[in-house]
Amino acid sequence: MLKRFLEGLVFGAGFAVAFIVIAATAASLLSPISFRGIDRPTLHTESSVVPAPAVEKPGIRFYELPVEEQIRQASAIALARYEPSSDGKMKAVIREFLKKEPTTTVYYEVGDEYPSASFYPNGDRSNGDGIIIFFVGSPADMKLSVTYSGDRIRGLADIPLELFRDKCKVSGVPAKTTNGA
Repeated sequence: MLKRFLEGLVFGAGFAVAFIVIAATAASLLSPISFRGIDRPTLHTESSVVPAPAVEKPGIRFYELPVEEQIRQASAIALARYEPSSDGKMKAVIREFLKKEPTTTVYYEVGDEYPSASFYPNGDRSNGDGIIIFFVGSPADMKLSVTYSGDRIRGLADIPLELFRDKCKVSGVPAKTTNGA
């Protein structure tokens, strides 16, 4: 009788374990967050990069700010010029940084392509001569890009490029220039 009881107990335990494994597998497939947990922020050491706080004020988006405030809040501002490539694509190549805070990590350098702005020409549509890219935080996150044609930045109320450069210089962070625009 004891032998039969133990066999039943082992059978029941095996059945329970199998049921739990199947239920856990089904639950993880249906709701991946429940078993993997929520990502928690990690503590940064002195040598690591600490992200900058969000700059957007409630109800005001970055692109709605005045030009001077956009420049002030940007941790880096890059100027890219469109250059034709062998496959017919117009590549947005970073020519200079009009502003770059020393503590900001930017994953682009002068001479790098900024692929998000590169394009294949489409008929009569003009994309201008290049773009101005505003980055915020560190590592730098793109917040806004505006086109320029000749010496005017169309996306910033047609402000002259030289006046924009001067405003970036006044912001207090030296620009990193090589190759010009």
